[in-house]
Amino acid sequence: MMKLSCLIVDDEPLSRAGIRHLLEQQPQFAIAAETDNGADALKLAKLHQPDIIILDVELPVLDGLTVLKQLNHQSAVILCSGSADYAVHAFDLSAVDYLLKPFSPGRFQQALLKACSRIIDTLVTNKAEPTLQYVDRLTIRDPGRLRLVDVNDIRWIQSAGNYVEIYVYSQAKCYLLRESMTSLQQKLDPALFARVHRSYLVRKQDIAELRPGDKGDAHIMLKCGAVLPVSRRHRDQLAEMFGYPEQ
Repeated sequence: MMKLSCLIVDDEPLSRAGIRHLLEQQPQFAIAAETDNGADALKLAKLHQPDIIILDVELPVLDGLTVLKQLNHQSAVILCSGSADYAVHAFDLSAVDYLLKPFSPGRFQQALLKACSRIIDTLVTNKAEPTLQYVDRLTIRDPGRLRLVDVNDIRWIQSAGNYVEIYVYSQAKCYLLRESMTSLQQKLDPALFARVHRSYLVRKQDIAELRPGDKGDAHIMLKCGAVLPVSRRHRDQLAEMFGYPEQ
């Protein structure tokens, strides 16, 4: 049976031992190496090219987010932390999952399953042609002219019938684009934008707060102060970004 190699990076010996114990219970995973700091993590990742990296955020020398930015190998990275503060940034950097310490064996198993799915998706994508390219600007038709909107300028997008309203950083008013929300979502990088509702698509790094409701729904507050609804369908995904335990 082919085994998936794992690198454990955590500066707490008890945390490393706990992760090691959980991995050793499952024959499909093999521990390639362990370390307690970010600098060695990069060296070991380059040496072993592990399939999965379980990476603590608070590390000496280099923190986990810095390590994740500098990784050259396409490992599936599970970030861990005692704080939910770094969750949005972690997903922006394409982390597979974000575990809030202390996590249960079941929650860890869920993260491993996500890592396995990412590995499979990567293998399929590498074989597929052509590779999907996301747009970096949108063309909006105004009366008598065409306007180019940089995707990096977009805060959130709101459905408006046969149109979408595009809210940006650079000005107070929104742009109106004749396109469906589903079609537009397929053009935008999912590492940058999250669908939070049938009518809303939001830049992940702009989400400041998640406010769960008592009927399965929720709201998010953006850094600009705007409050947008979150549907039941998308609430769990947003809760994972913030490291909230499953209900």
